[in-house]
Amino acid sequence: MARANGLTLTPLVATAYDTGSISGAQVDVLLEARRTAPVQFGEAEGELVALAMDTPLVRDLRKQLDYWLDRVAPDDLGAERNQVRDLSALTLRREGGMVRFSGWYDIETGERLRATLEPGPPAEGDTRSAAARRADLLIDILNGASSRPDITVHVSADTLSRGEPGISETSHGTFLTVDEIKRLACDATLRRVILDPESQPLDVGRTRRLVTPALRAAVCARDLRCVFPGCDRPSHWCDVHHLDHWIDGGETAIHNLVLVCRYHHTLVHEGGWILAGTPGDLHFFRPNGSELGADPPPRPAHKRYDPSDRPITFPQDLRAVLADLPRARPP
Repeated sequence: MARANGLTLTPLVATAYDTGSISGAQVDVLLEARRTAPVQFGEAEGELVALAMDTPLVRDLRKQLDYWLDRVAPDDLGAERNQVRDLSALTLRREGGMVRFSGWYDIETGERLRATLEPGPPAEGDTRSAAARRADLLIDILNGASSRPDITVHVSADTLSRGEPGISETSHGTFLTVDEIKRLACDATLRRVILDPESQPLDVGRTRRLVTPALRAAVCARDLRCVFPGCDRPSHWCDVHHLDHWIDGGETAIHNLVLVCRYHHTLVHEGGWILAGTPGDLHFFRPNGSELGADPPPRPAHKRYDPSDRPITFPQDLRAVLADLPRARPP
């Protein structure tokens, strides 16, 4: 019902949805943004629909819309997040011999909870599912085996010190407002990653064979997740891979390192796959020598927020363009 009501107020979103150009989940995220800033949304509706068409992953679309809201309606976004905190709730219900947990938390608390209960990859011989390991981890915390959660937040110095627009998100790609980050920074460990004018982490040189924690942080800040097409494993589940191996003279330097998840790292070192090129211009070759194309489809390239950017351009008559597309559902 909420989606249907929202579509009556957003004709361009409705047209894109009707033609199958965007999914229902994308519609819901767009309508969430409209509820936060209805006037600004109406002015930019066509550009935001185009953004949704070019951003198939819902979590990436939500992050881009959060950045947009922070730029055009920061007070409304902050007020909404403060209001959400008052709606937090946790319920426990007995069902037979088990107890079911369910609840809602604000985004920042959710990131803390995710970091605290992150099970990570299983140890060798551990056959438990990720959900089972997460449940056991909660029991360990209740028994006193807890520590402060390690939440990695990527934020520009200008954003943190002066509140200017810039990168402002967790390693999971969740957008945080400046106020949320400042509060986290009151009692946090800060690690600096210096970037050059092109927003690339600086080379730390080949002084050690192994990747230092600071250098790993720099690679994670750049790549965010596994670089293999179609893989969305986050940075904390990834290894740092040398494009030219150090034993062959490759430098342990930022331009020679990329993030790959454990599965794809195994494919490169033991499965005959070849990863060639440089960060940002990588090519992936199967053991038979053929280059990996769109199968699996590559994940959308991560683009850092730049306040000088403008929403992507789109034809003015969006309805006419979408009307020419194949209709996915009956009118």
